[in-house]
Amino acid sequence: MTVHSLLSMTLNESMKNVLEDLLRNGYTCNFIKKNDYLYCYEKDMNFRSYELNITERFRYEDKSQPSNNSVLYAIESTEYGLKGFLVN
Repeated sequence: MTVHSLLSMTLNESMKNVLEDLLRNGYTCNFIKKNDYLYCYEKDMNFRSYELNITERFRYEDKSQPSNNSVLYAIESTEYGLKGFLVN
């Protein structure tokens, strides 16, 4: 899933604003959980959890529909000079 298709999904408006802010600040890797790895779509690279740092966490709760709760993680790899995000 590309960053632009993620933005066009029906996201909570404040989550969408935070994601756009992260993108402006260089958090461009869209991380996807795959088995024991986080996969960066844009760089076609797999990372183990110990190779990445969560720099910020944003929790979004929908009290009327708990199944719509989600967490947006801002993630960095100083070793590879990457910044990105994971929506869970």
